[in-house]
Amino acid sequence: MKQITKEVKSKGEVVDTTKVPEYENINEALKAVTPEKVLEMINKVISDSLCNAARTAKVRPTSDSAKLTRMAKADPKVEKEIQELLRKYQS
Repeated sequence: MKQITKEVKSKGEVVDTTKVPEYENINEALKAVTPEKVLEMINKVISDSLCNAARTAKVRPTSDSAKLTRMAKADPKVEKEIQELLRKYQS
């Protein structure tokens, strides 16, 4: 385990720094906390990730190109149409 320094931000501004442990393998991390705490942490990370993704999808302003990229990833037919348009207008 090593200690790293992380920035603490509020509203995008750095308000402090703090030292946090960074474990180098799972066994080292498991020795530092109880199995119950590990499960709690895993559940929190999964919950936070899913909530952040949902929030981003609803409130984050996106450019037209970002929307096209998402559409292309979701539908191969859309991706093919975009590629055809690119070929047409880049020639």
